[in-house]
Amino acid sequence: MSWWKTVTVAVAALGSLLLVEVLSGGFDAVSGDYFLKQPAGRPSAEDVFSDLRSQGYRMYDTIKQELPDAYVALKSEMEAIAARSATAAEARDETLQAVVAVRRRHAQSIYRAPDDSLYPAIKSQLDLLELVDARENAATCASFVVSGGAALGRPNQHYLLAFDAIAADVFQAIGAARENPQPTEASTDADWEELYKTMTAQGATTDDIRSLTALDPRDENLCKVMKLFLRGILAVEAPGGRRLRAEIAYGIAVN
Repeated sequence: MSWWKTVTVAVAALGSLLLVEVLSGGFDAVSGDYFLKQPAGRPSAEDVFSDLRSQGYRMYDTIKQELPDAYVALKSEMEAIAARSATAAEARDETLQAVVAVRRRHAQSIYRAPDDSLYPAIKSQLDLLELVDARENAATCASFVVSGGAALGRPNQHYLLAFDAIAADVFQAIGAARENPQPTEASTDADWEELYKTMTAQGATTDDIRSLTALDPRDENLCKVMKLFLRGILAVEAPGGRRLRAEIAYGIAVN
């Protein structure tokens, strides 16, 4: 069932374009004209993290807890980026790349993560999709499945917090893999067949499966079907379900 690979890429892409807003927007949240001030007036990385924490974001605290060395290095890199950047846009771009680099550097750990640490990252992805479905029309939600945050325009804090939850849960799974490694193998065709059976048991039809294959942004059924897909991934029992969950969580981590 190689076509499932297309779906896993789409799942990983959900919300990916929200990343720049969540991960580096904290600079502007601390001070709108931050980049116009003299260096002495600039807030530190800790100021940025504190401000994000006060708004409910938890990704940076999760990095601190699960990857303390990476957290220290990231703080230093963020402050160096701020010091050399001429504009807020430049700093956002570089900060984004710095955080993405940390996530990708440790993404392979997902394949050693305990199964119970994989559920939250996938459930957070489902929660984000549920949020989009509840707040947008079917056409926008379908576009979101295919193209991510670009379909939402400038996302509000509801969406940013939802994406932050995904990022934090991915880092928690990475941390769990370091503390309690439980290696798993790659998913098999039999695992995907089991997912297919699970989805049909949950109400998915042949047309729904075709929607997943096509990933057409004009398909207003697509949002519903992607939710069925994620629920199915969560429902398939181990060991096959764990292999599927690891593959999906890894895709989220490296996207």
